[in-house]
Amino acid sequence: MGVPLFTTECPQGVYQIAFEITEDMINETGRMSIGALARQMQHITESHFNQEAGLTGEALLAKGLSWVISWTNIELLRLPEKGEQVILGIWPGKNKVNLYSRIYAMYTADGEPLMATSSLFLLMDQNTRTVAAQPEEMKILNPIVVRGEPNLPKLQQRFPAVYRNQMQRTVSTEEIDYNGHLNNSKYLDWVEELLDSNFYTEKTPKTIWVQYVKELREGETAKLRYTWEDEVMYVRGIHNGEDSFLVKMEF
Repeated sequence: MGVPLFTTECPQGVYQIAFEITEDMINETGRMSIGALARQMQHITESHFNQEAGLTGEALLAKGLSWVISWTNIELLRLPEKGEQVILGIWPGKNKVNLYSRIYAMYTADGEPLMATSSLFLLMDQNTRTVAAQPEEMKILNPIVVRGEPNLPKLQQRFPAVYRNQMQRTVSTEEIDYNGHLNNSKYLDWVEELLDSNFYTEKTPKTIWVQYVKELREGETAKLRYTWEDEVMYVRGIHNGEDSFLVKMEF
């Protein structure tokens, strides 16, 4: 579990926000939902890219480009509850070929470590849906190394060949983001809704690995095939016979 130690002063190169866990962020367990957590990380990511990369999201869209998350790995110690004050930080990690990384950590206002995440992003051409070249005016940030930070996500995981359960979800208008596809946090909403409420009240995920394979658009329907091996839940989202997303959630 790679959660950096909390410091009262924000480390150099780290961007932080503070917020309260509100009613709209929690689920029936009384804890912050994993979808709401993903939305807060999305919010701070957009702010960080806008402030530090030299081009805002709007400026990228005007060039026919956008940031697309491809992999993420969330490591959880505890999900905060309604009314708690938390601090969420983000910083640039090491980059891979055509992949830009961001590292996250979340704490209570008193410094209790809650979560650490690493994510990998692609710069996407909106027209061709292929990896785009970096615009000349876009800044590449030097990696910030924070002691105790998590490793970057694995690019592959072993998934079962057989799934015992299946349901379908159709992308609604409300679930679409400004890029024109299913908002990345909604995948985790979908997965969380597959969990048995009694089980989920007693258990908190320890790790959540996600691969966003192929974007889903408004009106498209995905088959969610899922199964359990011990206390690990595997979800494979399929559209038109191809993987759309993969989730491995360990309890």
